[in-house]
Amino acid sequence: MNAASRDSPAGKTSPCQSQPPTSSVTSPPVTTSLQSVPCVPTNVSVVMDCDNNTAVVSWTASQGALQYSLMAHSSHNNVSCQTASLNCSLDNISCGNSYSVQVVAMDDNCSSIPSQALVFNSAPCPPQNVSAEVDCLSNDLMISWDAVREADHFLTSVTADNGVTIGGCNTTNTACSIRNVTCGKTFSVHVTSIRGTCRSQQSQAYSIMSAPCQPERISGRLDCVTNSAWISWDAAPGADSYKVSAVGEDNYTGNCTSSSNTTCEVEDLACGSLYNFSVIAKNSKCESQPSATIDLQTAPCTLAGITAVAHCHNSSILVLWDAEGNTVYTATAEASDHTYLSCNNTGTSCYLHGAQCGLHYTIIVAASSDQCSSLRSPPYRISMEPCPPSNVVVGSTCADDSAVVSWSPSLVAETYHVVAMGANGHVHTCNTTSSNCSISELHCGQQYDISVTASHENCTSKASQNATLNTGPCQPDGLSVISHCNNQSALLSWTPGDNAVDYYGCAQAENGDMLYCESTNPSCTIQGLDCGTLYNFTVQASDGTCNSSVSEPVQSGAAPCPPDSVDVELFTMQNEAQILYFNWTQITCRDTEYLLELNGSLLGDSQALFEISSYWTSMTYFEIPLPCGSSYWATVESRNTGGTSQPSVPLSGTTAPCPPIAVEYSGNNTFATVSWNTSVFATSYTVYDNSVTPRSQLCSTAGLSCSLHSITSTDLVITASNTAGDSEETSVPIAGSSGRRRRDLSEHSLENGGLPAPVLNVKQALPTVIFLEWSPVEAASQYSLLIRKQDGSRESEEITVQGESIILTDLIPNSAYCFSVSAEYTATSGPESEPVCVQTAQELSQ
Repeated sequence: MNAASRDSPAGKTSPCQSQPPTSSVTSPPVTTSLQSVPCVPTNVSVVMDCDNNTAVVSWTASQGALQYSLMAHSSHNNVSCQTASLNCSLDNISCGNSYSVQVVAMDDNCSSIPSQALVFNSAPCPPQNVSAEVDCLSNDLMISWDAVREADHFLTSVTADNGVTIGGCNTTNTACSIRNVTCGKTFSVHVTSIRGTCRSQQSQAYSIMSAPCQPERISGRLDCVTNSAWISWDAAPGADSYKVSAVGEDNYTGNCTSSSNTTCEVEDLACGSLYNFSVIAKNSKCESQPSATIDLQTAPCTLAGITAVAHCHNSSILVLWDAEGNTVYTATAEASDHTYLSCNNTGTSCYLHGAQCGLHYTIIVAASSDQCSSLRSPPYRISMEPCPPSNVVVGSTCADDSAVVSWSPSLVAETYHVVAMGANGHVHTCNTTSSNCSISELHCGQQYDISVTASHENCTSKASQNATLNTGPCQPDGLSVISHCNNQSALLSWTPGDNAVDYYGCAQAENGDMLYCESTNPSCTIQGLDCGTLYNFTVQASDGTCNSSVSEPVQSGAAPCPPDSVDVELFTMQNEAQILYFNWTQITCRDTEYLLELNGSLLGDSQALFEISSYWTSMTYFEIPLPCGSSYWATVESRNTGGTSQPSVPLSGTTAPCPPIAVEYSGNNTFATVSWNTSVFATSYTVYDNSVTPRSQLCSTAGLSCSLHSITSTDLVITASNTAGDSEETSVPIAGSSGRRRRDLSEHSLENGGLPAPVLNVKQALPTVIFLEWSPVEAASQYSLLIRKQDGSRESEEITVQGESIILTDLIPNSAYCFSVSAEYTATSGPESEPVCVQTAQELSQ
């Protein structure tokens, strides 16, 4: 241990009592008790514990002190302690530093001034970056380390793996050398710093291996079949592997290596040559000196060369040689697993039976049973076919429909051939010299049987056992989407695929939001669609391991529902047209528009059909005029950016009937009968006296005639009615007015030799629908209506009409037409009426 001390300065005393204060005012004496500050600690000393790098500081007691505070300062750190005793241990001091320590005495209120500073040195730091190298030739050990500034010198120690310390250095340098350390040992190297009498802790251990020892007790034997030498030796300490070298006559050389065994076969030696064999030991750092040599003489080969042919899959080898006479020759084959086959014959060939796949064979032919005699051939080397590859494993790659096939290598195999046969007859192959191969472009949704064959020269192994691969499912097709507006969902359905066990549906909005559904069946429902949003719908299949690519997207929207109910209000008939006011319930979905569509027929005629629609509007009502006697059914569709709804539940109805025609009055003022023709869709008819206000009802009936009594007015009118309302009036002709009933020609004759011209009346009920009626012409059997289009073509059309009215549909919009009518009887035609011209309107836009 190191010790340091410091006394109080010589010749100086420290009075520990303070002087009483003086005062210029005379007063009675007062007794006061005062406590002075503690005295400065003296005789401060330090004892250093170098092994633990701690220091114990002690001092002499100070008068008036109750406790002491100690502070040690250095350029790297400060250490302090506080105690009531006269010593204190500093445990956290840093190596390689000089510390200045001072002690302060304290009572309950005051502290002394610090003691005089005492400087001491901590233990030196251990050396860093210790390294060592071995000279493989001399087995000298060179050790080096980084300099330690505060160290006076260094000590090194080298300990073998058996615990024996073989030596060390005491040096002021940062390197030293230990000569000729023991071979085949692993050494642990430590370095310690010395500062005065204080040692540092040991450096971290550095482990190093010396050169391996020289192999000893070398021995050898010859294998005359393979013309090789088997060399053995004792294990050399420190060796990881060995190399055997053979040097023969005429510069013949050979060698072999062994990683752990102490026996090695040197192959392909020349016949009839003397070889010197030696062994070298190796480790990761060094090689040993070569061992002592031994000599072996190979036997001569006086027989001519031989050939051999392997019969693949027949477990035999045909051996052929050149020979004369009746000498018995023996062929011997040594396999690579050191088993033997033999056959003999007095001829020039024989079969070696029992050859196994996956083995190399070395063959000689000898004229005696002594394989090492001079009457033998040079060795001939041949291989049987490879054994079938085993442990075939298939790993599929989902991303690109490929698979990696691997297997255990077959002995003697040079190349491998992989075949993948799909259930649909599709075949993939690959060839490789390694024990794995990648097969690409496999078909989706297929099961493949995969086999591997190995080849060597002209022989191919049998196929391995099949491995099975199921490729990932195919991309689903036939995707269809049915949206349900009532719960904002969509039903997805598609064609099921092979190998698929699960499906994932997806709806992606334009903003990237996604909704999903999952199903094991080829359909699923996606909930929570946002009404009015357009989605791209896709589906993906999974076999539990791989997912297919997504299907082709189907774009569809979350369309609104049609209105729940559609109602209609009918206005009074004017100009034989009735305005229908339709209204419907509003749909709760943003930016919704509506389209009203009407389909129907005129006057119950299945050939006079019409189709009318409004334009798209955000309003929940629309007005459309229809001619009298029309039947219709109305639907409303909703639309927004999500799509168009189905039509609403149809609302059917009729307009009020047209005015009765062919009205006749017969009788006198006392009793009369009014009759008329049927008005389509009329359920009742009413005759009024129109000479009074309000008009007076004379009769009402569902039939086609009405009897009147005591008629005082000649202003009679008749209307037809149904639930949609009343028709406009038709005047009843009385006393001298031309009636509307047609009479038989057998009772009348033509007056003035001809037929009169009818009076034509034209009413436009809809933009392209015209209602024409004319006054009846007595004795007319039919009428001829002439239609002239007023444009450059001057086209005209003539229509024969039975009766006194007709409705024209499907006229060209925004065109001018002129109409005239004439009466006809057999071959006689009357004059045309005065023409009436109208302009059709533009159709309502949608």
